[in-house]
Order: sequence, then structure tokens, then C-alpha cells
Amino acid sequence: MKTSTKALLVSTMALLALGPTSPVSPVREASALGAASSIDPRIRLDWEVGAGWAGRPVIRGYVYNDYGRPASDVHLLVETLDGSGAVIARNIGFVRGVVQLNDRSYFEVPLKISGVSYRVSVTSLEWKGGGGGM
Repeated sequence: MKTSTKALLVSTMALLALGPTSPVSPVREASALGAASSIDPRIRLDWEVGAGWAGRPVIRGYVYNDYGRPASDVHLLVETLDGSGAVIARNIGFVRGVVQLNDRSYFEVPLKISGVSYRVSVTSLEWKGGGGGM
């Protein structure tokens, strides 16, 4: 299932309406963990900001699959926000392999620049055949 531009726009606008986070340090927004951050409520995200290669920021975490079918070709959008909540950079990430049913898969998305806060969302995925097999 591929998301439409309209669905992505609606999700992004819903998250922006929640307002900026505290400008104290780069932390994840609580809104990024809710169903509004994904194109499908059966997919959840849990992530944090860390230091990557050469001290550059990286978003790392897990995609959780709460559905009875494996998910593949999972694409992520990471938006870097400034103190006013405006998007100052966008990065695309991918989850390698398949997120098995009722399981999780690790991901890392290197960022171009640091921000005050970040927003992470699933922009597309493909549900594979039924059951637990591939």
C-alpha cells in the first residue's frame, strides 16, 4: 500500500497543529509515537536521537508491527524542526528487510543537520501475504 500525497499532507498538518516542543534539547516529539505519525495504526515507532559518525545526529529506533502480516518496503520520513516548529530539513530512511508480524525491526536515519526537535513518520509500506510465513 502506497500513501498518497494527500494522506502525507494530512498527517503532516495534524502533527504541526500539535505545536513545537521545548527548545531545551533535541528530543523526540511525543506526537511522533501516536497513530497520526504513521499511514497505518498497526505500525508503531519508538525512536531516539543519538550521535552518529563524526558526531552527526542520527535517529535510531524500532518499527513495531502489530498486524498479523509481515510488512516490507517500509519508508520513513524524518523532519528536523527549529525552535518555532518549522521544518528545516527532511531525510528519507528505510527499514531493512521485513518487519515480521507482532515483531520489530531496527532502523537508523543519519541527519544532515541538528534541530531542536524531530518528527518521524512512516510514509509507505507493503503488507506481505497472510500468516507468519514469507
